[in-house]
Amino acid sequence: MDWLLVLCSLVHLFVCPFTKVEESFNLQAIHDILYHQTDIQEYDHLEFPGVVPRTFLGPLVVSVIAAPFVAVSRVLEFPKDVSLYLVRFALGALVLWPLLKLQKRIKGTLGKGTSDWFVLVTVSQFHFLFYLSRPLPNTMALPLVLFAYYYWLGQQHGKFIACSAAAILIFRGELTILLGLILLGELLTRRLSLSKTVFIAVPFGLLFLFLTVFVDSFFWQRLLWPEGEVLWYNVVLNKSGDWGTSPFLWYFYSAIPRAMGTSLALLPVGMFFERRVWPLVLPALFFVLAYSFLPHKELRFIIYVIPLLNIAAAAACSRLWENRTKGKWFALLALIAIGHLVANLVLTSFLLVVSRANYPGGEALFLLHKMESRESNVTVHIDVLAAQTGISRFGHLHNNWMYDKTENLKPGSPELRMFSHLIVEAKSKHGYNLRPYAETHEIVAHIEGFSHVRSSYNHFPPIRIKTKPCLFILKNKYLPKEPDFSFTLRKHPVESAEVLLPSAAEIENRNHLDGEGLIIENSTVIPDLIENSKD
Repeated sequence: MDWLLVLCSLVHLFVCPFTKVEESFNLQAIHDILYHQTDIQEYDHLEFPGVVPRTFLGPLVVSVIAAPFVAVSRVLEFPKDVSLYLVRFALGALVLWPLLKLQKRIKGTLGKGTSDWFVLVTVSQFHFLFYLSRPLPNTMALPLVLFAYYYWLGQQHGKFIACSAAAILIFRGELTILLGLILLGELLTRRLSLSKTVFIAVPFGLLFLFLTVFVDSFFWQRLLWPEGEVLWYNVVLNKSGDWGTSPFLWYFYSAIPRAMGTSLALLPVGMFFERRVWPLVLPALFFVLAYSFLPHKELRFIIYVIPLLNIAAAAACSRLWENRTKGKWFALLALIAIGHLVANLVLTSFLLVVSRANYPGGEALFLLHKMESRESNVTVHIDVLAAQTGISRFGHLHNNWMYDKTENLKPGSPELRMFSHLIVEAKSKHGYNLRPYAETHEIVAHIEGFSHVRSSYNHFPPIRIKTKPCLFILKNKYLPKEPDFSFTLRKHPVESAEVLLPSAAEIENRNHLDGEGLIIENSTVIPDLIENSKD
């Protein structure tokens, strides 16, 4: 059944290929490693560092795996966005590898039935496979966590401790709770001695701490331990709540039910029938309980517990299926086990359609590339919403185009009027953000994003997913198609490239600009970045 996990993860990847702001650092880092390599000054994180620094070790590993395939893609002159699929597939393979090994371990410890149902339950659910190939910080830690589970169930304590140390010190410090609870259980049951734990944990801890400090200090151009700064920000300063808060029990009544779907109802059944799953379920639930004390909550923060909870649900399904021949009631219960998979698949299909409508930025840039030829003189400004909903450097297909993400520019400002195209957030074509461009720009397209779900009993299925306009592509009416001058940009947000632009005086006459220069991502006008190629 291995192929089911691979196939379903590919479906999620191809239906929703674009990424959001939470995935931005890792995705941009992978791009820069692949395309800029040792030219650190061209890396995205130096201009957009984010709230807290993240490690480069995950992007480095993914880049090493994807590099040969990306190289072939470039030789064959495939569009640059093909590399996005290759990178996400490489990350997905990194997660699937230990997941498939874990499935084999389940087969050895709980039986083939539980192992097969574990696969069926996992592929029927939405969130785990959806996140599996997404370059989130949590996903980067997931392979190590799954390997830790695999070695734990096989009583290979040395490798379990090594994987746990790497996951905690390099990627996610909160895993101290989850993996620490598992370790505590091994110590209390005397399957592992304290002296052996210290003997293994200390050298591996020092090794991985040195590794992350050494590598990340090079990429960030300063001495730092990324995950240490993250822990300081979230735990000591308690600033995670600045990004939104949720009620204490939100993980239990919202996140876990959405992640598990109808399989949640089988969790207590599995714990009743198969007592061997208790050591797997209890650390997961206590981890979620402890992590609930942090005010900012997202489902991805607890994605590591889903495989453990699914094992219990799979054990329930296996027992119900094995007893199907014992009578009518047992046959009915077996049908319920199958029916719950169907219900999960319906929910997954619905969520996948909704998710596809959540990346209007990626769709907007893709559409702009279709509307304008590769050779055209395009300078496009990407606003915040577009940048956060699907646009990454992998979407910058043409080296002779300029892609700009300067923030905090006033709508209709002289700086924005210098671009040939704008991707602008607005609720309608009469929106406030579009009014300053009524005379100077034309709306060439709009992209809709997810709005809400509405019931409709006159249709089947009786649910309608409603979208609404959220991004508009504007084209400057006054920039000439064949400008008189050619300017070379020494630096811009993507790469050095030759971009055709009209002279400053010409822009001033046509668009009433002050002619001081070209706006670059740091929001300052820098005239000396422009060189007249005819001089």
